[in-house]
Amino acid sequence: MNKEEIIINTQFALFFESPISRPDSFVVDFNKAIGNIFDQIPVILPVPNELLDVPVVQMNTTNRVYSCNIARGRVDFFHAGVAGQKFPDIKSNFQNEVERLYEFFSDKTKIIRIGFVTRFFFEDEKQDETIAKLINEDFRKYHNGTIHQAYIRYVSSMKIDDFEVNNFTSIEKFFAVISGVEDKIKGILVTRDFNTNLEEGDNYKNRFNFQKIKSFIEKGVEEFKLEDLKKILWPV
Repeated sequence: MNKEEIIINTQFALFFESPISRPDSFVVDFNKAIGNIFDQIPVILPVPNELLDVPVVQMNTTNRVYSCNIARGRVDFFHAGVAGQKFPDIKSNFQNEVERLYEFFSDKTKIIRIGFVTRFFFEDEKQDETIAKLINEDFRKYHNGTIHQAYIRYVSSMKIDDFEVNNFTSIEKFFAVISGVEDKIKGILVTRDFNTNLEEGDNYKNRFNFQKIKSFIEKGVEEFKLEDLKKILWPV
């Protein structure tokens, strides 16, 4: 069966060595640095100082293509797909946006970790039955009854260039909202997440630059392995 994926969104995260006390104070400068793509008024949230990963600033665009969450300890930038786009359709723009993101925040504090996350959607009426193909058949036989729910989460360790990386996959049922389609579409969400090892943060803080980040994205794309996954989920 020839299944085609569409991209829900792709995300890049930067983790800071030193917390930024007032992320709201440079929203205007950041928007300018990234090309004034955010046309909505940012949402500023009263987050306690000790919560470093909770967004203080949420930035969005009217067309919902871009969003950005800025916490005291990290920033997450999102580029959403539209009209059935695939990752190659937005890859070049996304890399340019990540370069501006990195240049802006690396000037504020050292970056100790990075993360690259991409979410893909496959239309499928038999969501749980399809996902269950990834679960050992003997286990499924042991678990009597019809399939009601299946979910996969798997994490391995690997090297990308000279970085120790967590290679994360999750596969779950999903109901996608597609522009031009009235009803939500049943299917499967595949998330591929590559993030540098938390314990190596101190070792990596002086080793990031944009060329390494660009290579990180390129090598992560090579590890998507969507064609291999499709052969397991939807064998001919």
